[in-house]
Amino acid sequence: MPPSPDPYEALGAYLTATEAEALAALLQAGQHVALAVNAVGQPRREEVAALLAHAGISHADPARAVAVLHAIVGAKSIHHDLVPVWTMPGEQADLGHLTSEFHRLVSAARQSVTCATYNFQPTSRMWTVLKEASETPGVVVTVYVDADAADTEMVKAQLPRAVVYKSGTLPNGQRLVSHAKFVIIDHELLLLTSANFSWSAENRNVEFGLLVQDSALASSVEATMTGQHGLLYETVGQARQDSTQQKEAWL
Repeated sequence: MPPSPDPYEALGAYLTATEAEALAALLQAGQHVALAVNAVGQPRREEVAALLAHAGISHADPARAVAVLHAIVGAKSIHHDLVPVWTMPGEQADLGHLTSEFHRLVSAARQSVTCATYNFQPTSRMWTVLKEASETPGVVVTVYVDADAADTEMVKAQLPRAVVYKSGTLPNGQRLVSHAKFVIIDHELLLLTSANFSWSAENRNVEFGLLVQDSALASSVEATMTGQHGLLYETVGQARQDSTQQKEAWL
């Protein structure tokens, strides 16, 4: 990445809130900075170590290091942007991001992509974008789909390295309808959208969503969905990652 004239700005731009919080906790506990960087996914460690050194952040002055990292966490936790995301035939929207721009953001994920959709079709650009993201070292992809609207086995076959969940059955025997539609990138960027993952939703329909940069809100949504594993959602197959790969991905 191009160097920033301000080492703190460069560090803050590169780290996610989750990474900064983990680094702060380890340095506060007395961890050597060379070991603390293991809290960051392996593909990003070298760059993070260089940025920390450039900003003068080290275990030698843990109070200062923790203060800087907590400032980064706080800055990234504050609601920064509320951007409309449109889909319109002919790309007529002239305000905010278009859906195609959001595909680029998903492709740039550094840690994780968590998404939910009612229907997921091979005609969607997310079909290939999520596959590419799931095959990126250090990026964990989690997908929630409706069991009746989407071909869950086909989705899992397309995303063998992702964790795919399908809606389950309610206690009364009725099938749960999973109609939530969102995408979360790196536990920070949250897109709430009316669009399904399909060609028509991404190209032909008028669809609207909001892109929010808010790590607290994004983490809350992810935690809510995780809390329903085994209750409202069940896994589809198994992710093809051994324990070492999975540990590296979440570090």
